Order: sequence, then C-alpha cells, then structure tokens
Amino acid sequence: MSKNYVLTVLLISILFMGAYLVWTTWITPRPTVASDVPQQSTAAKITPSANITIVPATLNNAGIPAKLSTLSLTQTMTGPDALAEFAQLHGKGFDLLGGYMAHYGKDQALLWVGQAKDNAAAQTMLDEMAQKIGPDNAMFKDLQPLDISGRTLYSAVGQGQQHFFYAVNDKIVWLAADAEQAPDALHSLWSAVK
Repeated sequence: MSKNYVLTVLLISILFMGAYLVWTTWITPRPTVASDVPQQSTAAKITPSANITIVPATLNNAGIPAKLSTLSLTQTMTGPDALAEFAQLHGKGFDLLGGYMAHYGKDQALLWVGQAKDNAAAQTMLDEMAQKIGPDNAMFKDLQPLDISGRTLYSAVGQGQQHFFYAVNDKIVWLAADAEQAPDALHSLWSAVK
C-alpha cells in the first residue's frame, strides 16, 4: 500500500464521520434540559448576558429615573404621600426625610427611593430591612446579599417579582420587577440614584 492511498482512505473516513455526526445531530438534536432535573424558579432561570452594555437611567426634572431599561415611567408619588406609603409598608422605625415611589411599564417594575438623614442612617435602615426579611419571611424568599463595587445589594424573590434593595449615600433603594425585566432594570438604575 502506498502512502497516498492510506492518506486518501483516512481523509475520506474523517469526512464521512464528520458528515454523519452533523447529519445525526441535525435529525435528532439533544434536549437542552434534562427531564429529571427539578425545575427552578423563574428568577433563578434568568442568566444575564455577558455582553451587557449598561446605560444608566436618565433622571427627569424631579430626579426620578425616566426609564428603567426599556420600561417607561408611568406613575409617581412624591413628598408626604410617598412617606405615608413607606410608613404603611414598613411601620414606624424608618425615619425618612423624603422620597418617591415610581411605577414603570404596565406594573412591570416598581421603585421606591427613600432619603435618610445621612449615609449611616441609610445603611442602618438597609441592615434592618434585611433582618426583617430574614430566612423565615412568608412574603419574600431566597434573600441573598451580594457585594458589588463595595456596595451591599440584597436580592429576594416574592409576590411574583424579583426584588433588589440597597443603600447608596443617604438613599435607600428598593426595586421590584418582573423576573424577565429585573436584571436590565437594575443595571440601568444602579448608577442613576446617587
């Protein structure tokens, strides 16, 4: 047998095997999810894209983000009305000087921003909120603290939405968003509220 003959047979065999593998994959593709694997919650299924371009939300004249990702601002509550809403949600013990509540999209995201008397008070409020939620809360599940750029962000799931809350300077920020909108809404909000 000559060397050329062996190489030709080898090359034809490799081409045939490659074509066969492509054809069988095309005819019977592999399932993307194993059927015996327990299903995760909607929030746990979200995988942020590695190719994210973070575009900070622009603020309107009142200092409220005009959009969160693709969701437009649809309703706001400011001043004493917003403070009364915060008090109703959290009870006494959250001493806020001001704040606002903003709705986005078709109730796809809700943003609360409260202003504390100083940075330390905002951090204390954040810690108290995380303690109140804790591991045994009936309304919120899967509380997770994350450290992002030296800032602690808490994430939880509840009421059919993904919730994020954190302190930035003298502000307490809480974002509740539908699971599919949550990562992009948080990315656009992250550097907008200062």
